[in-house]
Formats: sequence, structure tokens, C-alpha cells
Amino acid sequence: MEHEFEEIDLMELIHAVLAKWWIVACLGLLGMGSAAFVTAEYITPMYEAKTTLFIGKEANSLAGISISDITLGDKLVGDYRELIKTRLIAEDVVRILELDMPYETLVGRLKISTISDSRFINVNFQDSDPAQAARITDTLSEVLVYRAEEIVGAENVRIVDYAVVPKSPVSPNLRMNVMIAGVLGAMAGLFLIFLLMMMDNTIKREGDIEKHLGISVLGVVPKFKGMERVKQ
Repeated sequence: MEHEFEEIDLMELIHAVLAKWWIVACLGLLGMGSAAFVTAEYITPMYEAKTTLFIGKEANSLAGISISDITLGDKLVGDYRELIKTRLIAEDVVRILELDMPYETLVGRLKISTISDSRFINVNFQDSDPAQAARITDTLSEVLVYRAEEIVGAENVRIVDYAVVPKSPVSPNLRMNVMIAGVLGAMAGLFLIFLLMMMDNTIKREGDIEKHLGISVLGVVPKFKGMERVKQ
């Protein structure tokens, strides 16, 4: 019997959703519209610029590259990844460009990535001003090259590609935000329909009498259209 009631409840839920589908549609569209408006009006677009560095043998060395040079270069990649994120480098960039931001903010927007099985490093920086993002990325790389000569004592860091001013923002992702908001709105609509169904204790058919009142139904009197004409 319990299995039978579960099937009936599931069918009731399906019928309720089909009967009130407009609630799901309206809340889904409302969520999508709200997400589009908030994203466009209140979230600042961020642009990302990238500079590429190469960690290799000293530029003034005339000797050939050996296995030890390659091994040393691989180890230096990790060292320079950490060096560029230090306060020493960040404060130099803030001072040179006269930036109105603490070094913690600059480091927080900085992203360092390496190309697999290589000694190339990508320096990425995000800013609301695309030109500013490119300037900061290039300056970070130039300061790293200068400081590396002081700290390591070798000219083994070179800038391969300077940053290009980005034309389109990397965030926010308008399409993703709208899709997520639409799904959440539709889920809220389904929950609302389920809540309304649970709060509705009215009698709609014979099974509801037995379910809610525990009384067996002996018979049903159908409604005839002719009865309305008799009353008139």
C-alpha cells in the first residue's frame, strides 16, 4: 500500500507542475533577467593581459647548452614563479607606475602559469582598465628580469612576448550567470509548486476522502448539465 501511495503522490506532483508550469517559467525568466541586469550594471568587467617569459641560459654565454643547464633552468622556473609574487617585486611595480593600490591587491590579481614540459612562464594580470592591465603585466616582467640579475646573479630570464592590450573582458561571464540564474529560478518555481501542493488540503477526488478523513466512499453522485437547466 505504501508503494501505491508514493506513486499517487508522484503523479499528483507531476500534474501540479504541468498545471502550474507558468510559475516555473516566470521565475526562471525572472532569474535570468535579474542576473543579466546585475551583471551588466553592477559588476565591473575585468580584462586580462599576458606576458611570456623564458627561463634559460645566460644571454652572454657562448658555450653550448648542457643537461645541467636544462636541469637548472627547470628548477629556476619554480623559483621565479615565487619571486614575481613577492612584496619586493610588487612594491617596485606600484612605485614605478604610481599605482593607487596596495601590493596585496596587485599580487591577488596576478596569476602565474607554466607551459607543460618547457621553461616558459606566462605572467597574467587582471584589471578593470585593459591598458593598465598590459602595463602592469609588462612592468612586472621587467622588474622580475632586473631583480633576478641581483638575486641570482645571472641574466637567465628574458621577455619573449610583451602584453597586448586585451579587447574583451574575461569576467564576468554573462552567459554563465544568466544560465545559472535561470536554473535556480526554475528550481525555486518547482519548490513553490511543491509547497503549495503540500499546503493544499482540499478534497478534489474520492481518494482524497479516504486519504485525509479515513472514510470509505460508498458512491459518487455525478454532476449533470441538465440539473442547471432545471434550477433555472
